[in-house]
Parts: sequence; structure tokens; C-alpha cells
Amino acid sequence: MSSIIEFNDLELTLFRGADRLYRAPGYASVREGELLFGEPAVRLARIHPQQANQQYFNRMNADPLPQPTRTAANHADLVYLHLKELARELSGDAILAVPGTLDGEQLGVLLGICQEAGIDVGGFVNNAVAAVATTAVPEKTLYVDVYLQHVLVSELSVGSEVRHGRSFEVRDCGFSSLLDGWVNLIADRFVQETRFDPLHTADSEQQLYNQVYDWVMGPHHRSEVAVEVSHGEQKRRVEVPTAQLEAKAHQRVDRFIDALPAGAALALSARAARLPGFSARLSSAGYELRPLAADAVAAGCNEHMALVHTIDSELRLINRLPHDNAQTQSGSTATTQTPTHLLRDFRAVTLDDPSVSSLVKLSEGGPLIAAGSRVTVNGESLASDRYLRLGDEITSGAETFTAIRLEG
Repeated sequence: MSSIIEFNDLELTLFRGADRLYRAPGYASVREGELLFGEPAVRLARIHPQQANQQYFNRMNADPLPQPTRTAANHADLVYLHLKELARELSGDAILAVPGTLDGEQLGVLLGICQEAGIDVGGFVNNAVAAVATTAVPEKTLYVDVYLQHVLVSELSVGSEVRHGRSFEVRDCGFSSLLDGWVNLIADRFVQETRFDPLHTADSEQQLYNQVYDWVMGPHHRSEVAVEVSHGEQKRRVEVPTAQLEAKAHQRVDRFIDALPAGAALALSARAARLPGFSARLSSAGYELRPLAADAVAAGCNEHMALVHTIDSELRLINRLPHDNAQTQSGSTATTQTPTHLLRDFRAVTLDDPSVSSLVKLSEGGPLIAAGSRVTVNGESLASDRYLRLGDEITSGAETFTAIRLEG
């Protein structure tokens, strides 16, 4: 079985089947004698800012690093070394799911780096096409995904197959910009309430960034975010309403909205849907949202592995895939893969049963699993609603339900 590597520098992810084997942000801490990637590098970025790098997957070229070492002299070196770390979890070949902004030359560079890192590449696929290949969406859909430095929008046409049109980046509203805004807001609250500026020292700044990063990347259902910073012999703590943090992001999200056609249907990656306030702002602006599962790209690749896996010597980028459950112009949706019941204690419960109404919302695009602090899906917390899929295991409190479909 081929594995799938999803190339997104906010979450470089490796799947084998439905199992996620590796996930790490494209951060590097580059110091002589020590090279760290992923979250360990995130947690040193403010302590060693000159040695921190979060641009290498975005640039992927031979431009020299600000602080080169004998191990890593340029951005391409960091891509190679990070992929070499990922390759330790890999067996067999891998399908590379890539953003639609990569041109032929860049794909060639990526292929060469992967081969040097010991990754046997079995094919390329457009990640937007793979992401919606198993999800009901309107005929004209924009796939939205968030990266460290930008948000990527991909135009898709959906009928009997899903086709990629074009992709474009919207700058100044990526994860890093949003994170900086939230950190600055909380730092101002520290100054107002404790007369201490956590951005004054590298250690306290790192503590602040770590906690805000964890809040954004994890489930954030709390009404307030509590941040505690230690400095010297003292600990200082502030609490900031989540609503204020979401409002802080509105200016950057509005820049993104300005780049979109009004009223478009948006398929949101799980990363985009997870951003605090992002979905709510888009919804209030009149956009039709389709939140996708975290494994949507892998699911699309696995469903159509015979098409995305190259069987000859010529690797090519797959920009279209079959789409059996596409929405028609009238808005109806094929239901061959849509669950109809939840199985609980060997008894099938309809999705409109009052006993499960707190878990499942019925919508035109299909049943949605409602996010909640006590709800997990396939063992993971939900930061936002997502469409229910056959086989999903939903746990709420002491009860577990399985999504099934009854025919006839």
C-alpha cells in the first residue's frame, strides 16, 4: 500500500491508509551541532530567533540561510533534512499531495529532494482535488487551506469528476500572521493588568507563544484563554475572552474575504476550519461552508489509488479525479456514501432521533457532527463541525456511536 504525504508547511503529514504516521509544522531550529524540526523547533523559535526558519518549504531553493551551518546551508537543505526525518516512518512508496501553485520546475525540484531523502515517489496529486474527491460539494467550489505564510484558494469544478482550475495565494492572513496578532493582544493584556511585558525577554516570550500555539492547534471551546508566564521568582497570569481573540483575527480574515467572489461555496480544510473565528467570519459574510475531515486528502487518494499511483516511468500531476457524490445544480446530493443511522448498543438510531440531536446536525450538504468539548471522532477532538462519514466512531461522555447506512 502506498503512503500519502500531504505537503502543507503548517502540517506536513504522512498517512498510510487511514492511519496518520507523522505530523509536524515546517519549522526548523538550525544551530551548529543541533538541528530540530516540527514542534521542538516551534518551542525554540523565540529563544533562538536568528536560528529559526519557517520559510524553507515555501521557498525550496538554494538561497542561503541567514545562519548557515555545515549541515544546512540553504532552504533546499532544510527541506531535504526534514523529509529525511519523515522518511523514517515510511515503508514503500508515497503519493505526494501538493498545492496547485507548484509549477513543473518546482515539482521537479521536490521530486529530486524526495529521492535524495530516500522517498520513492509513486505519483503526484493536486491536494485540493484529492480533498473533495469523497465529499459532496457544489459544482463550483473553492478549496481553502491555510499555510504558515498564506491562505491558498483552489478553484474546482465538480460533476462526474472534480477538476482543478487555478490556485492563488492570499498573503498576510496565514497562520504565522494570525498567531503574531493573538500573541500581541495577550501581551498587551499582560502590560495592562500586571505591568509586565512578556515580549521583553526571550524566555517569557517563548512561554507566551507556546501557550497560544497550543490553544490554536488544539480544541478551543473555552470561553476564555488563560496564559501564565514565569519570570524570575514571579508567575503572572491573565485571562482573555475567546471572543476578543477571534475579533483580533477579523482584520486579516477580511483581507482574505476581499480576495473571494461573494457568496462562493467554500470547502474548508480541517486546518482552516480549526482557526479561531475563521469559519464564523466567513459564514457571517454569506459564504456556504463545507468543513472537511483532517484526513480528507488521504481519503481521496486512497479511494482513487489506482489513478493517482503512476504505473509507468513518467510521473505526472493528477489534476482531476472521479467524483461520484457531487452535488447537482438543483442542490440534490447522491447518498451512496452518506450515513443514515448511528449504531448504539447494537441498535440503529436515525440521525433525526432526539437522542442524538446534540451530536448530529442535518444540513443540505449532509449530516454534520457537532463539535463539542466532550465529543471525539475516531479518537480526536473536533475544533469545528465536520461531515459525518461511514464508519466514523463518535464518543460523547460514556457513549460511543458508529455511523452506518441502512439500505431499503
